Amino acid sequence: MSVDAKAEIFIEKPREAVASVMFDPKKDKLWVGGLTNVFPLSPGLLKQGSKVERVGVFLNRAYSANLRVIKEIDEFTLEISANEPFEMKMRYELAEAPGGTLAKLRIQSIGENEYRQVPSAAFARNVEDAINSDLARLKRRVELLEAE
Repeated sequence: MSVDAKAEIFIEKPREAVASVMFDPKKDKLWVGGLTNVFPLSPGLLKQGSKVERVGVFLNRAYSANLRVIKEIDEFTLEISANEPFEMKMRYELAEAPGGTLAKLRIQSIGENEYRQVPSAAFARNVEDAINSDLARLKRRVELLEAE
């Protein structure tokens, strides 16, 4: 079962403000749904080689994920590998846009996953819904933090 889900949202704040939340593992629980704990294994914002452990629930299944930044394309674009809740590659990208930032998130599954009981189309839809919700929370959080 293969997944290639994409989501994007416009945030009325500069890229630096969005990156200060999206790329800070200590703030993951503020915008990534289903997380119960986050353990940064590297200091500071995400960058090449950073490692994070995330504990959470996806589709009613508990997981403990090891994330690693595998590629830092620039200070606003990262590729991240994760082994749970299914093996995947994630891409975080922040693009300049008139009046703010276009935040993009892409999830691509790698190999098979353990959600075989969920039909492929439904699984892909769940992943896409999850990342759209994550970006909506990111938008609310960044715009709220900047307003405070």
